[in-house]
Amino acid sequence: MAEAAELTSEAAPEAAPEAAPEATEAATPEAAEAAADGSTWTEGLGEDAQGYIENKGWTGAAQMLDSYRNLEKSMGASPDQLLHLPKEDAGAEEWGSVYSRLGRPETAAEYDLTGPEVPEGAIDLTGELREWAHDAGLSQRQAASIYSQYNSRLSELVAEQQQQADEQAQGEEAALRKEWGTAWDENIAAATRFRQRFGIDDATIGKLEQSLGLRGVLELSAQIGRGLGEHQMPTGQEDGGSELPFGMTPGAARAKIEELESLDPEFMQQYREGKPAAVERMTRLHILGHPD
Repeated sequence: MAEAAELTSEAAPEAAPEAAPEATEAATPEAAEAAADGSTWTEGLGEDAQGYIENKGWTGAAQMLDSYRNLEKSMGASPDQLLHLPKEDAGAEEWGSVYSRLGRPETAAEYDLTGPEVPEGAIDLTGELREWAHDAGLSQRQAASIYSQYNSRLSELVAEQQQQADEQAQGEEAALRKEWGTAWDENIAAATRFRQRFGIDDATIGKLEQSLGLRGVLELSAQIGRGLGEHQMPTGQEDGGSELPFGMTPGAARAKIEELESLDPEFMQQYREGKPAAVERMTRLHILGHPD
């Protein structure tokens, strides 16, 4: 029996060796090199940095660099091109740094505002515009664009106003010519004499015209000029109008006709009888009263 057991023991095959564990995922070159000399590729970094890298799952510097590149691509710009806006309750200093990066000059005086000149007669707001642009955080390009467009529009408005003033003056002159009739030249001469007597220049007349209109200036000048008496020329005729503010105008002539018809029966009797003097006077008044 002992021999059988011994034979059985010798015939039993040897136990198979244990299988080797599967190889892990290949490490990055940096990790392999670090493992070779017993160090890690993050050696020397702080604990927070190493923890951040572990959480990201980066196994080497190349992988971390790829991640950064992908981040730039997704953002569409490099960090130096990024602009972080302050919170809503941020102060002027925080916003100032943003405006500076967007192109605002250091001071308001540094804005270069050139382009269409301020039209004559308009208020020059260039200095104020510089201050307003700087307070609003505008860049040089933005402020220059607004300045150019503002002055261009201002020039258009001044031209439009001048055209309206010219048209109004033409209308007033036409109406006054019709109203004064044959007394127009006499009244203009009186107005001119008034200006010459008191040395009134064109600038002063222009300011008066802005306030009174052309009609108001001519009426005022003519009335004062007639009061000076130098404009009067002897006519040798009745109803010359020398005693009237603007001479014998059509309106004054028509008023004189009504006065004769209603208050001077003796004259009207002579006119109806065809007396030459009465007919001549009434004819002259009708001509003056109805110049058209």
